[in-house]
Amino acid sequence: MITKTEIRSFRRVSLGSALRIAAPCLALSLAAIDSGEAASLTARGNEPGWHIEVSESAITFRAMDGENFTIEPVPQPTTANAVAIYAATVGGRPFTLSLADEVCADTMTGMQHPKTATVVIGDRRLTGCGGEPAALLHGDWRIEEIGGTAIVAGSEPTLTFEPDGRIHGNGSCNRFIGSFSLSGEGLKFSPAGASMMACDQPLMDQEHTLLKAFEAIHRFEVGPEGRLRLIGDKGGTLVSLRK
Repeated sequence: MITKTEIRSFRRVSLGSALRIAAPCLALSLAAIDSGEAASLTARGNEPGWHIEVSESAITFRAMDGENFTIEPVPQPTTANAVAIYAATVGGRPFTLSLADEVCADTMTGMQHPKTATVVIGDRRLTGCGGEPAALLHGDWRIEEIGGTAIVAGSEPTLTFEPDGRIHGNGSCNRFIGSFSLSGEGLKFSPAGASMMACDQPLMDQEHTLLKAFEAIHRFEVGPEGRLRLIGDKGGTLVSLRK
């Protein structure tokens, strides 16, 4: 964790500095901060467009073709092979919502979500993605490559995504803090603030490259092997990480 002493040691410098530093801000817009009840889980799909919310009290389904209904109370799900299945009857038709722990990419935006969702209503079958994309990022990551280059031998750069939108980690020499934001189509980092300790030049150079790479991040991808790729606006992998 970043200590208050470390935070007080941060200084603002020019954009051309070897370590671009700015006071961190919490830029993540959290949908859960709302005057109403937050959904426990949301899933949606495209062509045709549909949306489903599972809260503690109800399952609410809405489709662009006009079909809307609410199931109360929420049926107890059954779980098998990492798939949770909610089953009920709607208007005399069997209904199931299946949520698999498989990474799913939205067919319109490409944004990844932590769950693959399938809705069956009678003979109608809809597929889509469920869960919040940020859940794929949260936690501690080890940085393995920066701009396609392996990290300096013996160095241990890290990156942590917090649920409140903060990021922090070890840049190679100094600790850094900042924030991230997720929109419907991408991932962005705020300029990071870092402490000012001096290290061997290879570590300082690697840290500079890493913090500059953060500024150009446009989106992310989680591969089947569990590696996280932070990707630039031109499509190249800027940072590769593993839990």
